Amino acid sequence: MGYKNVCVNCRISLSEGTNYELFNTNKTCPTCKGKMYFVNEKFKAPKKSNDKEWKIIEYLLLSGYDFRNPYCGQEQCIYFEFPKNLQEAEAFIREMRTLK
Repeated sequence: MGYKNVCVNCRISLSEGTNYELFNTNKTCPTCKGKMYFVNEKFKAPKKSNDKEWKIIEYLLLSGYDFRNPYCGQEQCIYFEFPKNLQEAEAFIREMRTLK
């Protein structure tokens, strides 16, 4: 458990732990040397073989979503369903942008 760095090229997720002072948000992938995305502890990586979910995750990450619940921090937390396809992911990102 803890915050993570994710490489969509290699489809890996590396835990950064929970100590904020030790977080490294500018890591490169140890395997492919590509960009890793720093994400919230709520992120759960799908199986490497799940092409559909990884395409959705890549779209969300490239759109700036870091897997935080945007509804928390208000009076209550409202949970939402994770997008099941790219069309839902596009609508999800549009909705998230209205909350900022």
